[in-house]
Amino acid sequence: MPLMSIIACTEFEKEIVKILSEDGMIEHLLVVGDTMSSKLVSDLKQIGLKPKVLLPETLPSGLKKSKGFNVLITLQEVNAYRSPQHMKVETYEKIKFYGLVSNGILMFYGSCEQIFGDALKDFHNSNFFLELLSSENGKYIGNNVESCLSSINNKNAHSSEVIEKYRNCYNRLKDQILSAKAN
Repeated sequence: MPLMSIIACTEFEKEIVKILSEDGMIEHLLVVGDTMSSKLVSDLKQIGLKPKVLLPETLPSGLKKSKGFNVLITLQEVNAYRSPQHMKVETYEKIKFYGLVSNGILMFYGSCEQIFGDALKDFHNSNFFLELLSSENGKYIGNNVESCLSSINNKNAHSSEVIEKYRNCYNRLKDQILSAKAN
């Protein structure tokens, strides 16, 4: 079965842990290890999940072809936030990199509305699905990089309605990936 990659700001650690804890289909949970991921790894272990920590250059080949559903998580480094343009370039590079090994990519970027407004169009012809978190009206949650940056040090839990939106987004991408693999 396939691989879903999650690219996210650290502001979404709690929500990622919550959603992944509810998915009993994950065979391998991989976390790209860096200074930003230690809290995420600790939280995943605390709820009984067993993530394997890897460096990007050590990702096993054939993840798309393994028998079980796999999830890979990478958190955006603080350096990416130095400017909106830099953040877009850094994130697009990650999408391209993980797109090579993933069947689908889920972007947890609620605070970056203007930066990623063209992402779906820019990656429309890619060999992977791309899903972005959105609010009820189709706009990204939040409105700027500064709120994303401030969330790194001030991680507030999101409401149950927002968690449900994240869960639906995750499940929608998972269904797309699994349906495509079945055909």
